[in-house]
Amino acid sequence: NPHIPVLFSFPRVLQLLGLFYTGLLPFVPLKEQFLEIPMPSLITNLLMRKALFQHLTARGIQVYIWVLNDEEDFQRAFDLGATGVMTDFPTRLKEFMDRNGISKSQ
Repeated sequence: NPHIPVLFSFPRVLQLLGLFYTGLLPFVPLKEQFLEIPMPSLITNLLMRKALFQHLTARGIQVYIWVLNDEEDFQRAFDLGATGVMTDFPTRLKEFMDRNGISKSQ
């Protein structure tokens, strides 16, 4: 079913990185609607780029980072433009978002 949203698979993440760093990403169609980045991971440092997040969200692709459990990581994720984060401590995340004026719709 072509209407079911899909995540980037690992091979597609590698392709995404290659396209991003060569400047070809704007010219390649993407079928995926979600990019999920586990923290920490080997490729996290390559993926954690504000320009990449902005490009993907401009194309309607949501970017989620998981599993973040402290305020420093929450802040970094939202500063980079992540659509959202996944955490083991939802109350801690909600308090952080309330304190920093981050709404669900941002």
